[in-house]
Amino acid sequence: MSQRWELNGLLQRRLWIVTGKGGVGKTTIAAALGMMASRQGLKTLLVETHGLSHLAELFEVPEVGYEPKSFKNGLSLIRLDPEAAFEEYVLRQIKFQFLYNAVFNNKYVKHFIDAAPGLAELLTIGKIWSLVEDEARKGKKPEFDLVIVDAPSTGHSLSLLTVPQVVVDAVRVGPLKNNAQEILALIRDPLKTLTWVVTLPEEMPVNEAVEMEEKLENQAKVAVGPIVLNSLWPQVLGKDSLQELKKAKIENPMVHLYRQRVDQSDFYREKLQERLKKRQILELPLIYQQKSPIRIAEALCEAMRTQLMGVKP
Repeated sequence: MSQRWELNGLLQRRLWIVTGKGGVGKTTIAAALGMMASRQGLKTLLVETHGLSHLAELFEVPEVGYEPKSFKNGLSLIRLDPEAAFEEYVLRQIKFQFLYNAVFNNKYVKHFIDAAPGLAELLTIGKIWSLVEDEARKGKKPEFDLVIVDAPSTGHSLSLLTVPQVVVDAVRVGPLKNNAQEILALIRDPLKTLTWVVTLPEEMPVNEAVEMEEKLENQAKVAVGPIVLNSLWPQVLGKDSLQELKKAKIENPMVHLYRQRVDQSDFYREKLQERLKKRQILELPLIYQQKSPIRIAEALCEAMRTQLMGVKP
């Protein structure tokens, strides 16, 4: 029997990490989750990684940078950059900006970050940790009730979540090891952190989602929440209606194509349910909205809220 999640239980976590194969609608789902949390009264921070700006474009928020920017209804947005995270981390250790500028503020820093295996991921997950835990560690009320990370595609997300363990195993003593242990304590605490895997009703995305779910649980050792099956084709014409069209000798290639798409959605929905029996799967409809992507996120927000609150649509 699959685990069933309720919205109130999900909202008690402090950190949600949204991942999935590239092209499955991960960023739109992250935006929809942010809307859902903020509409429940939570101050919510959406986090973009690797210097990307997809969420900023979706919400039409200009000039989003390394500091959180509030834009509406309890929502804020930040864009993480490994170089800025590197500067922040070093300054925490040496305390003096002029010393950092003298040693690190040059053209070789970016090359160093890019070349050092796992450093960009460690800096990114370290900054995410500070966004969640810094204020609480100082005895203050956290600035945000919930932090939602629009994480990279599956392989890079796994690196993001496993690199702290690599550091713990490789470094004997020192602040780097201590910081990595603190990160692991956060991301492996199922009462604080939850991952969301987004997929599509297609062969490769489903296979990758199943593999990612297993690796998140057994390799990264993080809690996995609902699986989000995005872009299911709606049942506009049932099989009976199609039979009636055939009897009337109405043959339309578009109707045939539509039926193929619906059958494909049904087939891979069943495959996903069969392979992830213990997971709750949120089924989201295909929504076509060319002019306003934000409306897609709003519709998906409502679809998820309905399923997580047990409300009949």
